[in-house]
Amino acid sequence: MIGWLAAHPWQGVIVAPFLGAAVAMAIPHARLSWAAALLALIGAAFIAADASLRSVAPHPADGASMFSAPLLAVLAALCAFAGGGALREMRASVAPFAMALALCIAGGWTFALLSADWIGLALGVETAWLASAALVALAEVKRGALNGALRMLASGGVAAALMLVGIGFVARATSSTEIAALLNADNAALCIAGLVVVLIALALKAGLAPLHVWAGAAFGSTGALASMFLGVVGLTGALALMVRVGAAAAAAPQLATGVEAMLAALGAASILIGSVQAMGAANVRRLAAYAFASQAGCVLLSVSLGSPAGFAAALVQMFALAAAMLALLGATAATRDASLQALDGLGRRHPVAGVAVTVGALSLMGAPLTIGFLGRWRLIEAAVGAGWWWVAGIALLASLAAVFYGGRLIERVYFRRAASVATLDKDPWRVLIAPTLAAAIFAIGLGVEPSVLLEASARAAAHMFGGAP
Repeated sequence: MIGWLAAHPWQGVIVAPFLGAAVAMAIPHARLSWAAALLALIGAAFIAADASLRSVAPHPADGASMFSAPLLAVLAALCAFAGGGALREMRASVAPFAMALALCIAGGWTFALLSADWIGLALGVETAWLASAALVALAEVKRGALNGALRMLASGGVAAALMLVGIGFVARATSSTEIAALLNADNAALCIAGLVVVLIALALKAGLAPLHVWAGAAFGSTGALASMFLGVVGLTGALALMVRVGAAAAAAPQLATGVEAMLAALGAASILIGSVQAMGAANVRRLAAYAFASQAGCVLLSVSLGSPAGFAAALVQMFALAAAMLALLGATAATRDASLQALDGLGRRHPVAGVAVTVGALSLMGAPLTIGFLGRWRLIEAAVGAGWWWVAGIALLASLAAVFYGGRLIERVYFRRAASVATLDKDPWRVLIAPTLAAAIFAIGLGVEPSVLLEASARAAAHMFGGAP
């Protein structure tokens, strides 16, 4: 078994969550089911990290997966760890099924990221999406959660149809379902059309504006476990897939221009619309979802540059965005209340959660010494180097908007008093959320000494273009 894992580590990363899901669902006790799920995700994270450190690329020139799969595995393990402190939000009889669905979310997105062909990519995406919709419904804290799940199913159905059509176009143009066959596309126009349709389908599932019609209802009414797996693992997984598809197109000169133009337009629209919605949000989870749409637009702008520097910037920003989402959504899990009013005086009532919200907001703003600043700086640097000044301008606009909605969060945490006296949380398991918040704070603080992250992103970008790491 050890020998097989050493030779095929990425297959182990895929198999571990699905095996864990089967075991977790078979265990009727909520805490034991959670422990089994957590062990499976920790195992997957260790295997993925080891494979990445050994520079074992899942496929030739696929640096996006080599960077994103370990990130996704670690995020899933952290969300599951924090989820142990949120199990009391749901009925004990439901918890094993919720944990199994959470593992299917992680396994599905990982399978899609590591798949060598379009069919496997589509199967992984749909597995993760259906599990996400079911988890949103199971982990409801308000009656509107079912509405959010139904919106996800409807939107996901449209996206699935679009993805199949796009894959059909690409397969016809390349005479293959292999992703690497894009380099040999016979019909460039048909292949570009197919890639654009596939990217639109992924953008819908990544919650990018204006295609995120499901996000507000899903995030606004569901529980902490579902919001963390959907917002941290799910959205990051979909965004990573968009980066991977963009990298595959950028490596084919006959396809690059058309796909990059589409990504630039979608990225700019998502920044503008997402920023406006985040500024008006009255719920922390909804604000996080809209902020993700805005910040993910910056990732797409980086990809649209089509250069190694642009892709390295995209990976750094994706890491920063995932850490910020983990901080914000983890803090709402700690408070058991996602309303903005629940943040009032949080710095005094729950110092760790208060710091997590603060550093998450600062990273979204692109404040100095945070990893968000480094990602934004790398985007502006790559855009100016390519002569795309308008991209630099929109990136600055995204930061200015983040100052407004991020500043609202910080102001409530430290400069307001709670309207009512908070009741003492007697659940001892709630302490499990603190290490996850600490991990998010540490990740955002990598902006102080980012050499490891910069080296990893540069190596992955080199792999994308077939260069030496």
